[in-house]
Amino acid sequence: MAHLDRRTLLLGSAGLVLAGCGGGGSEKKAAVRATSKGPNIVKPRTGNLVSQADTAALRDRLNAAFATRDVEQLVGVIEPGDFALDDVRARWTRRYDNFDRLGFIEGEWYVGAPAGRTRNGAGGQVEYDGDLVFAHTVAGCDAQQVVESYRATFRKTSEDAPLELLHIGDADSSFDPSIWDVAEIDAIETDHARIVFRGKDASRAKAFASRIEAGAAKAFDIMPRPQGVDKVFYALTWPQVDGRLYGGVAVGEADAHAYYHPFLDPSELATGQRVPTDTAGLPKATGRVGLHEGTFSRSDFVDVACHEAVHVLANQWFVNSPPIWAVEGLAQWSEGRRYLTAARGRMQAAFPQFEKVVFQGYDEFHQSSLETEFYLCSAAMYACIEDDDGLDAVMRTAQAFYGSTSPEKAEEKLGRTQKQLVADTRKWLGA
Repeated sequence: MAHLDRRTLLLGSAGLVLAGCGGGGSEKKAAVRATSKGPNIVKPRTGNLVSQADTAALRDRLNAAFATRDVEQLVGVIEPGDFALDDVRARWTRRYDNFDRLGFIEGEWYVGAPAGRTRNGAGGQVEYDGDLVFAHTVAGCDAQQVVESYRATFRKTSEDAPLELLHIGDADSSFDPSIWDVAEIDAIETDHARIVFRGKDASRAKAFASRIEAGAAKAFDIMPRPQGVDKVFYALTWPQVDGRLYGGVAVGEADAHAYYHPFLDPSELATGQRVPTDTAGLPKATGRVGLHEGTFSRSDFVDVACHEAVHVLANQWFVNSPPIWAVEGLAQWSEGRRYLTAARGRMQAAFPQFEKVVFQGYDEFHQSSLETEFYLCSAAMYACIEDDDGLDAVMRTAQAFYGSTSPEKAEEKLGRTQKQLVADTRKWLGA
């Protein structure tokens, strides 16, 4: 995202004239510098400037407070007059308790200065609003840090004074809330999953842990493993939070949901810039799975757990929103050929309608009365690719559509258009 630099250099009228004049010898310039009545020339990096050393010092204080897991240490970094201190206490007391109970979450703060009014050339007080970032990792689930940002107010009273944190506001709604913000939670760990749940749902979590593990293991058997990742994060959710956690959307009748978490550079986010991380070889994004109450009555529970885990693992390629068929088709295909074989007649009947929406959007796909058939037709596209060119071609296709800035760019990578893929699938189905 481009950033507009709003800095304003305040010079007197004499300064403007001087800046616009040409010529003049060194003696005249020296005379101007010597007089006490001359223009106030503001040189770069003079006066009261918020520097990287200032932001680093405040960051160190915040991270030292986080390391103690003592909420009063965090509150002690903030100006005592902040009207939101009770909100900070409530939020971070719950977080500290949950992080300590889970034992597998690490986090740190990032402080930046936006390219704006963060300098007073005359040496007076600087006060500004900016972004304060907290980044965390769930061990085994996140290859990079997952970010959230808070609107905050900062102040530096003089050139030699430290940078102060005056106020922490609410978290940006794009990043809020996480499961540990809405309940007291605990967890079960399996070989391929971290399963998080409310205390009242502990018996359900224990009863279904082996089936969640089976779904996660199946997803890892199918998908390329993202660097640094060997588990999928599952949360047992409830109606009040279904589809509304960090990364979530309204999910209607869905029984489960994969929450998308992009890997943004926390240092850049702290300056107000949403910049994707670009570390070579590391995933572009991660996710969390929300298993809604309705999921647990399904006979195909293991396949649902696998389906959502595939969504999360496919986020490793995520650069721009891929076509809906490429997303849902991959996850549906991962559940197994037996569903496609049993539903072949339904797919043949629905395929003409599928062709009408396949290049459209989310709503046209999900709000259709043929939504279930559209899932199956999307999966058939991958099954057709697998039959023609093998499993590696399936993954190349998914990666191309997830990892390209547009479907057209994906088609260029593949040397094959979506229309060709659809036509090949229609022939493969006999539709």
